[in-house]
Amino acid sequence: MNRGIVIGEVFATKKNQKIKGYKLLLVCLLDEMKKPTQRVVVAVDTVDAGVSDEVVVAFGSGARNAVKPLSRDVLVDCAIVQVIEGVESFT
Repeated sequence: MNRGIVIGEVFATKKNQKIKGYKLLLVCLLDEMKKPTQRVVVAVDTVDAGVSDEVVVAFGSGARNAVKPLSRDVLVDCAIVQVIEGVESFT
């Protein structure tokens, strides 16, 4: 899983049936210092995130399970699974 920030929304008139009803959001991934990287992904929004929200994104089977647990027929490789409200460091 990675941290990112939502920078936009993707609009599609036609979607796969398994992800109908979900928003597709553009997420810029962040590095360890919370600085934006050059990597931007399209993620299925499972938690009703919005533009400028800091989020956690899951990839691969974690993303598929966020959309439909224990499913192998959902065509998802990236999903937003949390909106980050705050971070506490113990180092």
